[in-house]
Amino acid sequence: MAADHWRSMTSLAGSAVSADLIAHARGTLDSSAFFSDLRAGKAPIGVVRDVMGQYYLWRNQFHRWLGVCVAKSPAFGTESDAFRVLSGLTAHIEEEVGGDHHGLAVRLLRALGVERPAAVVPLPVTAAYCESFPVRYLDPARGGAEAVAALAGREIASPARNRIVIDALSAHYGVTSGLEFLTLHETKGPGQFAALWDVLMNGFFADEALMVRAAREEIGEHVGFWDEVYAHLSRDLAGVPA
Repeated sequence: MAADHWRSMTSLAGSAVSADLIAHARGTLDSSAFFSDLRAGKAPIGVVRDVMGQYYLWRNQFHRWLGVCVAKSPAFGTESDAFRVLSGLTAHIEEEVGGDHHGLAVRLLRALGVERPAAVVPLPVTAAYCESFPVRYLDPARGGAEAVAALAGREIASPARNRIVIDALSAHYGVTSGLEFLTLHETKGPGQFAALWDVLMNGFFADEALMVRAAREEIGEHVGFWDEVYAHLSRDLAGVPA
């Protein structure tokens, strides 16, 4: 009992770990071409609309990334706390399924002028990003704790990312409705990060320094996805060959 209490007290959201990751996420977003142009209102509205359409396609598959973490979870009877790991991950999946995330995302796209979200076609970079998490973390050389840490990094980046999008859409692009999808994740992100980090520290008993590294890398992967989509769409708009 004392050992478990000590583990719980040495990490979790609100600690130096979450502060470090939040600062890293904000710095990564600040250096992003897309989010910098979006914040300044410099990205053309048509490109913004199409970027958000590609984000929608990836977000529709996010449950698959959670499934990777479940697939890499420990077996019962091992040194890891399989019950705690699976309970934390299934709670995350239940929120994903029960929160009408897809319906909220559709409303956001329609507010941006996308009448038929189902007709949005994935760019090659989007298809590659959707598959990147399974490709990387179903690799036998990568552990389940590392996959959960990567997922936690993406979660803790969401509030800062969403705040940039919310402010820019309302200030520069006249979009003031359909933002519930973004505000929902802005408020839930810290709690979801805390729950995932608890799984890592008290379910996997993971090395926190290694997990922070995995989380930071995933933040870079995530922001890089937005920038690659933006670069592709900007080239198309300018008529520049890829």
